Amino acid sequence: MLAGIVGTAKLLLVVQATQSSLTGTVRDAETGQPLVQAVVALADLDRSVASDSSGRYVFLDVPPGPQHLTVHSIGYAPRTLHALVPDEGQLQIDVALRPVPLQLPAILVRASVSVRGVESEDSTPYPDRGVSLAAARNDPMLAEPDGFLALDGGEIAASPESPTGMHIRGGASDQTSYLLDGIPVLSPYHAGGTFSGWNPDALEHLEVSSTSSPLALSNALSGTVSGTTRTPGSVARAQGGMSTSQARLAVNGPFGNAGAGYLLSYRTGFPAVLAPRHEASYLRGDTHDLIVKTEMPGLGGRLRFLLYDNGNAIASSIAPESTSMGPVHNSFEWTSQSLGLQWFGRLGSATARLQLWRAASDAEAIWVPGMASSLTAERKDLGVVAMVEKPGPGSLTTAGIRVERSRTAYRVVSADSAGLDLGGQTPVSSAFIQHDRSLGRNLGTNLAVSAASVPDGLYLSFQTRLRWQLAEPLALSASYARSHQFSQSLRNPESVVGNIFPADLYVGSGDPRVPVARNDRVVLSADYRPGAGLRLGAQLYVSSYAGLVLVAPLTADPFAITGFTTGSGTAPGFSFDAALSRARYGLLVRYGWQRIRLEHADTTYAPVYGPAHFLELGAIVFPSATSSVRLGLTSVAGRHAPGVTGNFEWEACNLLDRGCEFGGSPQSYGKLGGTRLPAYLRLDLGVRKHWHLSVAGKDVTLALFGTMTNLLGRTNVLTIATDPTTGRRTAIEMRPRAPLVVGVDWRF
Repeated sequence: MLAGIVGTAKLLLVVQATQSSLTGTVRDAETGQPLVQAVVALADLDRSVASDSSGRYVFLDVPPGPQHLTVHSIGYAPRTLHALVPDEGQLQIDVALRPVPLQLPAILVRASVSVRGVESEDSTPYPDRGVSLAAARNDPMLAEPDGFLALDGGEIAASPESPTGMHIRGGASDQTSYLLDGIPVLSPYHAGGTFSGWNPDALEHLEVSSTSSPLALSNALSGTVSGTTRTPGSVARAQGGMSTSQARLAVNGPFGNAGAGYLLSYRTGFPAVLAPRHEASYLRGDTHDLIVKTEMPGLGGRLRFLLYDNGNAIASSIAPESTSMGPVHNSFEWTSQSLGLQWFGRLGSATARLQLWRAASDAEAIWVPGMASSLTAERKDLGVVAMVEKPGPGSLTTAGIRVERSRTAYRVVSADSAGLDLGGQTPVSSAFIQHDRSLGRNLGTNLAVSAASVPDGLYLSFQTRLRWQLAEPLALSASYARSHQFSQSLRNPESVVGNIFPADLYVGSGDPRVPVARNDRVVLSADYRPGAGLRLGAQLYVSSYAGLVLVAPLTADPFAITGFTTGSGTAPGFSFDAALSRARYGLLVRYGWQRIRLEHADTTYAPVYGPAHFLELGAIVFPSATSSVRLGLTSVAGRHAPGVTGNFEWEACNLLDRGCEFGGSPQSYGKLGGTRLPAYLRLDLGVRKHWHLSVAGKDVTLALFGTMTNLLGRTNVLTIATDPTTGRRTAIEMRPRAPLVVGVDWRF
């Protein structure tokens, strides 16, 4: 059914578009008299007006689609109504308020509801990508909002069902760096049904930078994922949710009277909440993440403190069936913590920023594929960056210095005395400058250079981009970048164990056995926006890698046991995406093709994270202003894997199977990339319904949601298991047709 090119289609809602107006009259429900100066607000758009002397109000240029209309007047009970604004014309809503002596509460507003690709407030230049959390919540491919997976599609790939990392233009997971409010974060992943280690309730916006990576804050070959947390408001707010996979809560608000504010976020996962207690193959353990942020005026500018903590402990059974020894488990644990202190303020006409941070990650594992192999890996980074940003006529220049010290330690001890011991300190001192300039009405350019000094020499990284606004709806761009990375991971990406152990295990180039990796990348793109609510984008790219640490050629285990080899790679590719928004529905299509090849000695192979074709189709429809139905089709073709050997049982998280199963100690088997897997195809259906309740004078939003996965009942294959004695091959199946998740969330 699928041959050559197969894909996945994504449909997302976008609420912006043609010219419509919303008008009406506010009256006293008992007397019918018009109410003057009643406050009428479109909370989703952060717009409000006051009724005139005849009680009339008017909103012009309202985006079509569902909107929330709130009406307040002193001495009357407030009302919230749902409006479904048409594509064109005028919608009239007359409101009658019931007299009730009360104190007028504050009107709470939030950012406009948008969808990835056509968000009017998103200034990320294509082909880089940005998405608000409001758009992520409308993603038809996601059962629950996930900041990282909301960026997936096209040139950005993540494995279906159980992602093991973000792969940007053919790069491995450790070649993507992560910044939370500008603070570096290491291995921000979960396993057991939840991927992103950042609570979506704490986020406002995410962005992927590849053609214009932030050289001041990141050394990564492929690109940087940057998350921006919610800005504390003038009143306390809270939102959260509970489902069959996780519970989450985020609160923010002011403290004191000097413009200070706070954000507190906590989330915990449920990898075994429904699992049968008598079956050892089910994953056991816990996952959690914590974000604490405070902001306040200070030192003539503004101070910000950020704490991030991520913890994971997962246990899986060694054999799918019980043995005479009883259930025995593999154990995997990983944590990451980041602390950051920032100051930013004005220095004359320039903006200055000073940042200090500490980022750390720790991982431990006991892996017993016949003999015990104990792993401990840690990385600790300390850094400081000082930068100044100065605008000029048609230009913006950013310059500064960055000094950091990264200490890594990697140790494996096996029962047969084999093992591996790597580590050392990698000090990096760098200076950088970036200049953005307009070259006339339709041309713009960006040039950035960074010089990094490490013990073995000086490395120059640079990027340049030219953007041409060929016509009002069409923009073309071309970019070239060379980047270096001073630490790499010893996790084996070819191992299926990455489905439950996605943490990257870093070693730094301070150890003379570890090379400095290099990437050269060219990207050509076209961005076409012929009208409001419609966008088409396409890009061609090619990446060339050198000095790569490769684990898979030397071991079948999930991480390096006795050593690693070095190699190179190439990754040409193409991607296309389209987004369409109308009043009652939104559509999105994303297609990507790539040909990733890694080389070492005289051997070339396609890594498991590099399928040839991926397509996403998604649609979201609003039958009413308070309900939505979403449909998402995912397809991946040209998948390769080395296969596995040994007993192996696998089920991705779903309600039918009551959790997640990982039984056995599977090891990679056969030639790397030598097992061709059948095309992956999955169709999911999600529904959501929300209500507004008045609690203690506050508007509370309560929603119920659920997703049914794999509606077509297709048998998708994770890998092929081979019995080394008989040669018998068995397909390891993925998620069946089943409910994936059900839950409730709230905001107030």
